[in-house]
Amino acid sequence: MAKDHLSWEVFSQEKSWAPPSSSSNQKQREAALRLLHTAMGRELTSRQRQCVELCVLRGMTQQQAGRLLGVNKATVCRHLQKSKRRLAQAALYAALGKGR
Repeated sequence: MAKDHLSWEVFSQEKSWAPPSSSSNQKQREAALRLLHTAMGRELTSRQRQCVELCVLRGMTQQQAGRLLGVNKATVCRHLQKSKRRLAQAALYAALGKGR
């Protein structure tokens, strides 16, 4: 995986987030995506959501997303790092039943 390209693998590194495995059925994938979108709406800033949408969900590189958003690659990287932490924390709270 290239350094400037994120995917489900990013979230799988956090113990609080487990992506659907390749053998999971479509309903589980759809449910996981709905949860991700809900958490993104609640936990992330508008710019963080844009970066996650472009890089993680659409598969763009950080360079491509930066060009589209009018910011540099380092800024996109920072937004993605913060997003990962916030989403992992939200997933942990949800798993523990301690909604924010």
